[in-house]
Amino acid sequence: MKISLQTFGTRGDVHPFLALGIGLSRRGHDVGVATSTDFKAMVESAGLEFKEIPGKSADHFADPDVIRSIRKSASSLRTALAMKRPTTEEFAQSVERMQEAAEGADFVLTSMITRGYGFAGASAPWGTVNWWPMTATREFRAYKTPDLPLGPAYTRFTHAMSAQLEWAVHRPAVNKVRTRHGLSPLKKSPMGTLGVEHPVLYPYSPSFLPPASDWPQRAHVTGYWVWERPEQEPPADLVDFLDSGSAPLVLALGSAWPVYGEETFRAVRDAVRGAGRRLVVVGGPEGTASDDVFRVQEVDYGWLFPKAAAVVHGGAFGTTADTLRAGVPHVTVPCWADGPYWAARLTEVGVAARPVAFQKMTGDQLSQAVASVLDDPRPAERAARLGERVRAERGVETACDLIESAVAAAV
Repeated sequence: MKISLQTFGTRGDVHPFLALGIGLSRRGHDVGVATSTDFKAMVESAGLEFKEIPGKSADHFADPDVIRSIRKSASSLRTALAMKRPTTEEFAQSVERMQEAAEGADFVLTSMITRGYGFAGASAPWGTVNWWPMTATREFRAYKTPDLPLGPAYTRFTHAMSAQLEWAVHRPAVNKVRTRHGLSPLKKSPMGTLGVEHPVLYPYSPSFLPPASDWPQRAHVTGYWVWERPEQEPPADLVDFLDSGSAPLVLALGSAWPVYGEETFRAVRDAVRGAGRRLVVVGGPEGTASDDVFRVQEVDYGWLFPKAAAVVHGGAFGTTADTLRAGVPHVTVPCWADGPYWAARLTEVGVAARPVAFQKMTGDQLSQAVASVLDDPRPAERAARLGERVRAERGVETACDLIESAVAAAV
């Protein structure tokens, strides 16, 4: 079976697709990954065929305007307006390249940004991936919508509102492509077909966020898609640091470091010192280490996080997944996008301190958050139990099963 995986964006948008592609390849399927050339080497290192989607990967944090916007507000809309976006014609050309990459495929799986492939007129059965819940339900609000006490009808309406906003982004390019190919432009949003006619896969843990009971049958929470790479030898000096005292906290802010900056490092360092603990800092600006602070530019989270007393992070999808799998408590400093969403959920399930919003962060708030996960044993106990369940899930295998079933049903 030939499968086309299509994704675009940051490393976090590509990495799970590679984990899935490896799983599908091991089952004997012919897998191609369509994405930007920024990730060509990564795709090929996974043993998968690379197909190009034109455009540069969205390195949001290389743009000073984006950094300034996020530092002022966590609003995704505000930040989106600050970003340099492709023209309608450039977006349409990308959609046509997605269609070319899918030629001959038995199934196509898109990301959020590449769904235009399906809406513009798919040549094969297709489904999509979303990093947070988007399927309409009466049980919880849509991502980034107001929390108003208006009951289940309002809750479901927030999903319709969110879907319309997303469709507004795709519509101009999708209809331009449809017109070029002799198809009628779509006057009505096709977002309602997702989860009903086309499967939606959510690659997060059902133990962490279960699916809604009123979702349609083709909306699935699979478990995280983990790329199990061969273990790499950790830095010897880091091993020595870990062995020389009690478990440290880890500060891991990933690609968002340019937003957080050295000031955030100092604030976290001081909060950790105030708790009488040590700190490992992964990535970030070059800075001076000390007896109680170890700085490393890159390290395997799967190896490091289980050795931590807690992980301080921004609530991003990937780092949240790695910390959940490690089974240790979280201290979150969300700054934008889905960070506030996942940070709030971590607190809700009792494995994290109350989120410290980056834009309003104070030293006292950080100190209280660190103390709350170190002095109270319950977050660590809950995190350990949840970690066991998350590690036991078969995210990649479940997704492979669902894709194979979707192809069989379409025959």
